[in-house]
Amino acid sequence: MLATTPETTRALETELMTAFQLSRGSIAFEDLYAASSPGLLRWIEQCPAVRTHAVDPLEALQDTFVNVYRYAGSFRPDASGGFRAWARTIAANVVRRARRRPASAGVPFSDAPAALDAPADRRSSPSACAADAEDSTELRAAYALLLQHYAAAFDQLKERDREALHMVEVEGVCYAEVGRRLGVGRSNTKMIVFRARQRLRAELSRTLAAADAATETPAVARCA
Repeated sequence: MLATTPETTRALETELMTAFQLSRGSIAFEDLYAASSPGLLRWIEQCPAVRTHAVDPLEALQDTFVNVYRYAGSFRPDASGGFRAWARTIAANVVRRARRRPASAGVPFSDAPAALDAPADRRSSPSACAADAEDSTELRAAYALLLQHYAAAFDQLKERDREALHMVEVEGVCYAEVGRRLGVGRSNTKMIVFRARQRLRAELSRTLAAADAATETPAVARCA
């Protein structure tokens, strides 16, 4: 078995990202996620803002990969640091946005169940482990399918809308700078981003509804 080094791992991640960028296939994305997500999660967990502002590292990781999928076309394999540096830039922007959101109030201690005082048995039975593995596989497949629909919806946006969303959500550029690059005022920039998100949501809802209808039609035909 070949020994791995940080350099070979980084090179592998960049190669997998390049393969996904070219194919946009779910299998390539899953391979990329499996290879790079553990290290990226550790990096996110070590971000001071995660601990200071109680940002959920797993949620930040998932949001990061949503943007990796969505903006795969902007990845440059020959850029310094390869995929790892690019993904960490996206993750840092995700964490920065997340820390601006108010944290959930949580559950008051007085409302906690009495069983909370009892020590929990953290061991999982074999059947529970098998069920968790099956759920994880189904979740990954559903997540990859959702990202495919998201990418398709994103491609339907106008070029200016795609550019604005990329600057705001991936690069973390402020509205004033986005407006300067687009040649519009700050208030107009906010409206462009807002309407782009609305169009994206509407197109995604339409494609998901169409996909659901397509899967239900054969079942209805069999019952007829």
